[in-house]
Amino acid sequence: MKLALTQLAEGDTSFQFSSQNDAWVRELIQSVAQDGYSVKGDLNVDMQITKLEPDYYMRGKMGFQVDQACSRCAETFPLELKHEFSVALAHASKAKPTPVLADESDQLDVHFFEGHHIELAPLLREQFVLSLPYQSLCGSECKGVCQKCGINLNTSSCGCANKNDFSPFSVLEEIRH
Repeated sequence: MKLALTQLAEGDTSFQFSSQNDAWVRELIQSVAQDGYSVKGDLNVDMQITKLEPDYYMRGKMGFQVDQACSRCAETFPLELKHEFSVALAHASKAKPTPVLADESDQLDVHFFEGHHIELAPLLREQFVLSLPYQSLCGSECKGVCQKCGINLNTSSCGCANKNDFSPFSVLEEIRH
């Protein structure tokens, strides 16, 4: 979606978008689905854009549910995410940020745009990907899989831990005694 700069009043302008009401958000979900992310239910975005001519500051929250693979047991589970984001936006032709943004620019992502529109879809797609955890767990008590036989230890036990396998380092255990 292209947001015309003329829609933004000086100061804060609030926006709400959802996959239920906005076709471009549904297209965003389809785009991330092509990369292997399965969004369940609605994707909701509440955000504000602050106009500090010639720069802009976007902050907001994104909420959605996505299917993730557990890092321990590799089972798929639904993960509810609420992600807060802050992004500075500046005209590409005007390289010098305003003093208000200059103080915060070390802590912000700065995106440059040209023309009289801000393209929201790529910015929100990036925030979607950034919101995903590097490693997800289906639960804090997840036992994972057996390193020997690969069985999911959350659903059954295998007995591999009771078997004594030969190890080339077993000699070191005898030396220690």
